[in-house]
Amino acid sequence: MHEERISFINSHGDKLSGVIHHPSSATPRGAVILCHGMESNKNSEKIASLAAALAGQGILVLRFDFSYVGESTGKFEDITYSGEVDDLRAAYALVRNRNAGKIAILGSSMGGTVALLFAAGEPAVAGLVTVAAPVHPEEFPRRTLTPKQIEEWRHQGFTLYHGQRLNVSLLNDLEKINVLEAAACITCPVLVIHGDADEVVPVKEAHKLHGILNHSKKLLVLEGGDHRLSDPAIMQRALTEALDWLLKYVH
Repeated sequence: MHEERISFINSHGDKLSGVIHHPSSATPRGAVILCHGMESNKNSEKIASLAAALAGQGILVLRFDFSYVGESTGKFEDITYSGEVDDLRAAYALVRNRNAGKIAILGSSMGGTVALLFAAGEPAVAGLVTVAAPVHPEEFPRRTLTPKQIEEWRHQGFTLYHGQRLNVSLLNDLEKINVLEAAACITCPVLVIHGDADEVVPVKEAHKLHGILNHSKKLLVLEGGDHRLSDPAIMQRALTEALDWLLKYVH
């Protein structure tokens, strides 16, 4: 196995930074794209360890930084769900051009929502895993801000979240997307993983997602699991289940 550092361009001209994990076999048995969450990046422990495990099973893997984070270009304040879907579209095209066979996707938190939105419009996706993915991201402003603060965000064009600026473009984007409507259009098998002690995204959203999916699906609720799956045993269970699901559908 070896790692290849790469960069590629999305439709807006942003340079995205990624790492491709090549399996030791000359011909990959399939491919997986790994999508990190909002305040994470391609080097998160969860993403990196899963990439190595998949490559060890003969799978070509791409983990990459979405626009505005990590080593990719742009500014965090410009982040939107639609923008990250565009990033994933560029990542998918890159992997497809490697002729590695079927392509599956795993997304964590915001990355899981982005994966759902993308898969809804790309029937060739072979399989999907979401981890702690919000299906009601439009509720994010109301969970973190008062009505007055939301109006100030809209009026002044930005707000501060964990000390970082977020432009009103995110608020506008949240009003346009409908994750559950998109999920109902997904045709590939989906594994939904969520902790029942998630303090950021309520576990009821995982149940909603599982209920709306129309094709092969599985819901794994991890007892005691928080949003980041910070308990090592819970994290390992999630990674094992995700690995099995991804391998099943890219072979």
